Amino acid sequence: MLNQRLSAPILAAILRDRRLALAISGVATLNLALFALHAPTWQCPLLNALGVPCPGCGLTRAIALLFQGEWRASITMHAFAPFFLIALVVIGLGAVLPGRGRQVFIGNLQTIEQRTAITTLLLAALFAYWLARLLFLQSTFFQLIRG
Repeated sequence: MLNQRLSAPILAAILRDRRLALAISGVATLNLALFALHAPTWQCPLLNALGVPCPGCGLTRAIALLFQGEWRASITMHAFAPFFLIALVVIGLGAVLPGRGRQVFIGNLQTIEQRTAITTLLLAALFAYWLARLLFLQSTFFQLIRG
């Protein structure tokens, strides 16, 4: 029972709703483009409302650093940037693939998620990483987030 919950296909479920996948891809692409153009980007509502960074704080800058080839700086900003970039590419592909190819892609992704629980494990690791940054590296974390 617990194994079934841990291996629930999260990305495959997102991809089954093409509009949701397109919305996620569109918002992520827009935010990264705005950042690249040095325009205002979407600010973290949790950080703005409560003063506490969310688990994803710093991801936009970290992914932008990946695109610039600044791997070390990206990982310093947010260690999960490569994983989020891969997830965004997977969601983008799943959103735009046509017909049968899309269904095969989603089916293969679902099989991987069910066999490995990779998505659930990465989300749990992201939460643990966020807590560690908040509890043990708070001043560094806030300094990175605030720029």
